[in-house]
Amino acid sequence: MSPEPVNLPPDLRALARSGCGVAVGSCGPDGTPLLGLGGGCRIDAAGRVRVLLPRGPNLALLAALEGGAPIAVTFTATRDHSSFQTKAQVAQICRVCSDDLPEMDRQMALFQDGLVEIGYSRLQASGYCAHQRTDLVALEFFPEHVFIQTPGPGAGTELGV
Repeated sequence: MSPEPVNLPPDLRALARSGCGVAVGSCGPDGTPLLGLGGGCRIDAAGRVRVLLPRGPNLALLAALEGGAPIAVTFTATRDHSSFQTKAQVAQICRVCSDDLPEMDRQMALFQDGLVEIGYSRLQASGYCAHQRTDLVALEFFPEHVFIQTPGPGAGTELGV
């Protein structure tokens, strides 16, 4: 039986939508770790998290999720490394909708600016943030566990416990 979903507090919702780095993790059928890079996040009023990522470089990750593997998503600000991780037993793979694209563009522009602020050249940051709109998918899940991951005291603390 899955735990009750954890509704993200306003500060974590803001961080997730701030143009931060988005790492999506799971594992293959043999337990092999799988990691993908997301490119934007939306969170609805019910607390459902929707992460956008490119399909092509994430085929193994998407296959694992489609097969019922659990999901972990870590959101990290480039400027100060503030970070949190969400986990859920299941994620749904969805098509990208028209409302996703402007939000992804906004967040990727902020992420690109953050990379430049920490020393990437504009060209490097642009390449890191490049994506094909036609190759995007969305992952939706309700967080069941949320952990503060900001380095320092309190890192690893679970919220809602």
